[in-house]
Amino acid sequence: MSEKINGVVGVIRTNEPETAYRLAKAWDSTSIIAIEITMTVPGALSIIEKLLDEGVTRLGGGTVRTVEQVKSLAKMGAAFAVSPHSDERVIKEGVRLGLPVTPGAMTPTEIVKVMQWGATSAKIFPIKALGGLDFIEAILEPLPELKLVVSGGVQPREVQSYLQAGCVGVCMGGALWDQAITDEGNIQEITAFANRALESM
Repeated sequence: MSEKINGVVGVIRTNEPETAYRLAKAWDSTSIIAIEITMTVPGALSIIEKLLDEGVTRLGGGTVRTVEQVKSLAKMGAAFAVSPHSDERVIKEGVRLGLPVTPGAMTPTEIVKVMQWGATSAKIFPIKALGGLDFIEAILEPLPELKLVVSGGVQPREVQSYLQAGCVGVCMGGALWDQAITDEGNIQEITAFANRALESM
């Protein structure tokens, strides 16, 4: 059996700001390599700024679609920005400000193009609809230098397969948390649930 690779990106997409705050706070004590709060969370930028002020690490913004959002994240000291699409302006603004950007891409042409624009990695989204692991293996065979993160429909049992295939990250969301536990607000219990989930991946 191959050695387990650590490469889970925790994605927080919820309509409850307090849930987003609690999850990020708890996940900071896990092996998750990056904590992504999407811009669809109400008050996302304020939540991220508060968490950064409290010392939460590896924290960035997801579903970033505008240059203004990139500027806000960079100013507050976020670790990265993730986009669902490829926008040259967003990527190059991140480069200018020193903020790593991972944009969404689907085809080899799109992936190579965003890397040329300065993207740190490319998010292959939605990976399930694109063919899953077979798609990644087909892309990386002729282009092994690409840094790919997969998102959209990945099952916990598939995480290690993607990482073994060469992906640098696998986005996971709902599998890492339980609503009832999170609602109770016990950060240690939220952390423990995430750790159990990560151990099973």
